[in-house]
Amino acid sequence: MTFLNSAVKTVLFASIATGALALSSAAKAEDNSGLCDTLAASNYDLNRPAGLAGVPLGQIDVAKALPACRDAQAKAPGDVRLAFQLGRVLMQDGKEAEAAVLFEQAAKTGYTAAMVNLGVVLEDKKPDEAFAWYEKAARMGHVIGEYNLGIAYRNAIGTPVDVTKALEWFQKSSDQGDAAAAYEIAVIHDEGKLVPENTVEALKYYRLAVDRGNLDAMVNLGYMYENGEGVPADTEAALALYKRAVTLGDAEAQTDVTRLEAVVK
Repeated sequence: MTFLNSAVKTVLFASIATGALALSSAAKAEDNSGLCDTLAASNYDLNRPAGLAGVPLGQIDVAKALPACRDAQAKAPGDVRLAFQLGRVLMQDGKEAEAAVLFEQAAKTGYTAAMVNLGVVLEDKKPDEAFAWYEKAARMGHVIGEYNLGIAYRNAIGTPVDVTKALEWFQKSSDQGDAAAAYEIAVIHDEGKLVPENTVEALKYYRLAVDRGNLDAMVNLGYMYENGEGVPADTEAALALYKRAVTLGDAEAQTDVTRLEAVVK
């Protein structure tokens, strides 16, 4: 609808003044920039326009976003936000090499969200470079940079395993409200592989992650209630957590619901 209105204005005003075509072209470019923001801004990008919630990676409408972002970025090649957003669209579309060029362009200007995505693209083939970008974004306070740096220290991505640093960076990310970071802290304490098992800490961080909507935390906390790990066994509480996970999109948790519903009657 936006494009249709722009085209109509071009036709109507061209007969009145020769400068109207240039004005219409500028308006169209501005429309594509705004459309790119709407369709491809990241929910983790603090530089996105005010009032936009952002679109999670994997949920971008590539068919609409790609032409809009390509056009907007071509008309404003120095706009690093548009470069980053076009990179996100290309990344979802499987064009990681092209996306990496755009992410790097933005990252080199200090754009932290681009640093994180560049790290993700580089992680498999150039883990050392990925780690460096995660670390830079994390030290600049980017919540996903902090989370990814925690993952890197836990899983030895471009650096030796260091559970102390992993927990430190997960904690920083969790302190900014990240549900996945709270979940990772809980798992480390729950598994007891990298640190001694600590069900008190596991329960604390699973509950925090659940409160923030993390589906995996709902399932794991459900297991703890079902099996009486660190808490009195409570089948009904476990069932409620499994059902909540299913309702919010975890189809696999339905197996747990079915199993417990046969017990809780």
